[in-house]
Amino acid sequence: MIVNWLKKELAAGRELITYGMLRVGGEAAAFLIPVILATQFAPEIFGSYSLGMMIVYFVNTILVSSSSKPTVIHAGEEIGISGKINRTMTARLMIIGISMTAFALMLMLFQNPIKRFTGLTSLQIYLLFPILAGFSLESFISTMLFAQGRRVAASVYLCVTAAFAIAYLVLIYLFFAITLTKVLLMFFVAPFASLLPLMFWIDRDKMLPLVYDRAALIRLAVFTRWMILGGAAVYLLKWGDNIILRLFVPMEEIGVYNLGYQFFKGTIMGIDFVKFYFLPFIALHIADTEKIAYYLNVKRTKLVIIGAAFMAMLFIFMPYLVGVLYSAHYQDAALVFRILLIGAAFYLCSGFYDPVMDTLGKYKVIQGMLVVAVCFNLALDYLLIGRMGFLGAAVATTATYVLLSVAKAIYFRHVAGRW
Repeated sequence: MIVNWLKKELAAGRELITYGMLRVGGEAAAFLIPVILATQFAPEIFGSYSLGMMIVYFVNTILVSSSSKPTVIHAGEEIGISGKINRTMTARLMIIGISMTAFALMLMLFQNPIKRFTGLTSLQIYLLFPILAGFSLESFISTMLFAQGRRVAASVYLCVTAAFAIAYLVLIYLFFAITLTKVLLMFFVAPFASLLPLMFWIDRDKMLPLVYDRAALIRLAVFTRWMILGGAAVYLLKWGDNIILRLFVPMEEIGVYNLGYQFFKGTIMGIDFVKFYFLPFIALHIADTEKIAYYLNVKRTKLVIIGAAFMAMLFIFMPYLVGVLYSAHYQDAALVFRILLIGAAFYLCSGFYDPVMDTLGKYKVIQGMLVVAVCFNLALDYLLIGRMGFLGAAVATTATYVLLSVAKAIYFRHVAGRW
């Protein structure tokens, strides 16, 4: 009986499982890149690489990725009206173009401060621009495929891009010398190279011709403006702990905390992947009370149960995993992860409300909650880290995720009476 039910559920969720495996595979491959580089570079060179990429990731989060979710939602609405997404995607291209122009100006105007901060050469600083171009292409193509309903294809593209990046590293290792300059070029080459074999997956009839629509651009820009605020808040929520930790604890303890946090971040990332998977469906059927109610009451419940079971296994086995893979100095990373996993459990319960609230236009409230959460997290970090060390950062982050999740759930119950 249970076996038959499990087979039925797996068959019904085949696309979601495929999407999730490909997406996780792509992220896992991308995660290997800095691990590989650390084996080839001296610590100071790897530090320069990390600081340079930190600048690109910040700009990418604020100026490029911030328009991904609004694009999927507005493209879903446009498909429902005209069967095309060309107006929305034209607006996205314009926003990306403006963002890249702003980044180019920033590199030219602040070259010397960036050089002092990162230790990069002038050439390497200018190579940060093609890196952002590669990230922008990756974001644009994956979002476009998502908006066309080709969610598995979007995951394939991201997975192939990561595979090309690793292949690039292997080639320069075998036939050339691995230098920082060559590595920076990888982030430009990989997204463009991986696009070529996937061109047939793009539905050009929905995408072309590109049409400038002032109203579509304004709508997307207004939505994106609030995503920028939330993106900055999320960025600080992820990195703010390290700012306070640096004031109170030695570098070794920061390393232990960050190892535990990496496992936590992977758990949150997995939840976000699944949330984003349902966004096109919800954007298209938001007026269909029956379908949205089924998503909330049936699909969401199943996903929470599966996620909770997976988290329980992580809670049990993480100390053994850390013990096998890492030295004794890292053993407290398992405790950090276990504390943070409490926050992840609350995030799991409330996270699947986000696609509905974003589609309903409640993103302003959610972004406001994120800003308050960041302020709360930094203040609690300052209070607890001085007393508890790096474990205080874990407690502060967990408390922040718990309160943020409860606030979102209460607000959703307030706005979702019809379901």
